[in-house]
Amino acid sequence: MGNLRIKLKYKSFEIELEGDKDTVQSEFKDIKENGLGNIVMGVDLSEQNILMNSDESQQTNNFKQLQPTETIDFEDANQDIPSLKDVIMKQLPSSESEWIMVYAFYATNHGSKTFTTKDILSMYESTKRNTPSRKANISNNVKSLFGKGYFSALNDDDYILTDDGKHQANEIINRSHSTPLKQTKPKGKSNSSSETKSKKSKSTTSKFEVLKDLNLRPTNAISLTDYVQNYEVKSNSDKIIVIINYLLEILKIEKVTINHIYTAFFVLKYRIPASFYQVVVNTKSRNNLIDFDNLNDIKLSTQGQNRLRLDINKQK
Repeated sequence: MGNLRIKLKYKSFEIELEGDKDTVQSEFKDIKENGLGNIVMGVDLSEQNILMNSDESQQTNNFKQLQPTETIDFEDANQDIPSLKDVIMKQLPSSESEWIMVYAFYATNHGSKTFTTKDILSMYESTKRNTPSRKANISNNVKSLFGKGYFSALNDDDYILTDDGKHQANEIINRSHSTPLKQTKPKGKSNSSSETKSKKSKSTTSKFEVLKDLNLRPTNAISLTDYVQNYEVKSNSDKIIVIINYLLEILKIEKVTINHIYTAFFVLKYRIPASFYQVVVNTKSRNNLIDFDNLNDIKLSTQGQNRLRLDINKQK
């Protein structure tokens, strides 16, 4: 029977485990999975750290250490991810929904654990951004993000960040500067013609249709379903650029519209975001993967072509 002693050191934090080999290994495994996370994944549990009984120690119940206690100094595995303090100082989120995205990202150790609305409230309090109105709207904002596919519910209380959610959170925290919050213009009197124009404009950006005459399973070419299997899509933006490339290069459609993309999402049985219009716009404005002057003629940008060819193509 052997003993094991391990000293773990991370910056100013130190912990030493010593005792029965199986017990220490069990405690060490628990620290890896639930305590310090992935930063201790590279620790060597070799036999050189085991304290074996010598003939003398078997009689005296004292153990002799064959090798010095190993001190392990860890590097931060997430050093490329900015700290929450940096995000707060730069005021990178542009809305309370985006703040909740960021809070969920950090509360879950960058998307590796579950979270609850109480965890979000704790983040509000720890960052000193808690107000009665923000507290009252947490549940509604969480439901909104759930509807967009950024959160997934495990039960009535616990949520996880989806891949789209992690991608969106990373986009927010890696912005170079803050995005001003949208200002709400005071309501004033308006004539009926301007109201009609406003309603018409709103309807064109929020209602889309499935194009029944769009054949995404042509007999003389690869189907869209098979085509997307050639790519490792990681976000809605990736889905959009793969779809656009298929429509342009395989089906030879001259002008791709937002309804073409919407139809493709429908046929592929992708979850359609509640703010589908905004997702398409963000693919241009934030990710620079597509280019258009209007939503009736959407093309891939140079960045989009590069991502398609070099980053997500499984056959590169």
